[in-house]
Amino acid sequence: MTPPTEMQPLSQKKRRFVFLLSLTLFVVAVPFSVFYAIGYRFDFNDEFNSIKSVGGMYVRNDTENTEMFINDSAVRDMRVFQKAAYIQNLESGMHRLHIQGDAVQTWVKELPVYAHFVTEVSTFNMPRVPQIRIITQYTNPQNGTGVVFDAATSTVFSFASTTNTLSFASSSATSTLVINPEYAYVRTLIASSTEQRALIEAQENPKESFTFGEALLEDSTSTLLYATTTQTLREYTLFKREDDVYIAWNGNQEDIPYYYCVLYKGQKQTSLEYGDHVYASLLSTYSTKSELDALLNERVCRNEIRIDRKEQEVVWFGFFPNNPDLVLMQLQDGLYAVEVDDRAWQNTQLLYPGEAITVIQDGGRIYVQDGDYFIEVLTSIASQT
Repeated sequence: MTPPTEMQPLSQKKRRFVFLLSLTLFVVAVPFSVFYAIGYRFDFNDEFNSIKSVGGMYVRNDTENTEMFINDSAVRDMRVFQKAAYIQNLESGMHRLHIQGDAVQTWVKELPVYAHFVTEVSTFNMPRVPQIRIITQYTNPQNGTGVVFDAATSTVFSFASTTNTLSFASSSATSTLVINPEYAYVRTLIASSTEQRALIEAQENPKESFTFGEALLEDSTSTLLYATTTQTLREYTLFKREDDVYIAWNGNQEDIPYYYCVLYKGQKQTSLEYGDHVYASLLSTYSTKSELDALLNERVCRNEIRIDRKEQEVVWFGFFPNNPDLVLMQLQDGLYAVEVDDRAWQNTQLLYPGEAITVIQDGGRIYVQDGDYFIEVLTSIASQT
């Protein structure tokens, strides 16, 4: 039987050599790692400026099956973190980012990137074709499909994609159908919302609605106290001031969302990089120009942001379901999703068109009354059922 081979320890000379080699590699590697981490890069193609300072973009994108472009070039070299991406090695200056997909609306924004800093941004892409679910008064007990009594329903909603299967029946056949409880529930919600809006209008326009308002004051004083468009969600408050809608941050300044703040570079550069409206908002927050200019090259924040209403009258507004970075806004020509981030501009994407619709929100669901129809509006592409 062959005896087992025993491993002999390294000699003192070899151990000393391995230690010195490891120490040398460590001493050499650490400065380069730090150099790289803080935003410096070697550019061997530029003989005059071989060392460059760079920054990056951290982009959150929750929409599937989309492509990302930076300065009209497809983004390939990026690090992906769940539903976000980090675009690195961007030189200082303005960079145009856009996200597009076959079935969704395109999101575009142009933002500055500074050396050694990461610019954060959140994108969104609503369906290009409105996604709806028609809520019928009756359902077919045999297959559970919704029943409509107007054969022209498919033509009425030809502009949208209906995610539920419908069947047509004559009005005389209701005895064989099952009443849909959701229909009655949504009808009650819309009726209550319509009454609430009438109360608000009476309060906001007492001279124009004197008779109606006087009756309300006599019979519904307690209801009037709660007739307000102001909404609160966690640390956010959504409210109307004159004709515009604003969203305010009421939490700790350490936790304020990134888009309330910018790196202040003076009036001219701030206006060029983020827009005149951002500078005006900062000036309003800090009262005087001298007070604002004292914070040159520092991060400065606002506490409220105005929501773009596309120069239309605001009919209704509310928080977007499960996303504080977006706001729902019904304008004269339809229901929109609008991003709160107003740096450069606010992207506005149509969810449902219509000049004579009523919009309500219940929990995470968005409902619309369009003529005689009650509809749930979906915010993502849904498969046909």
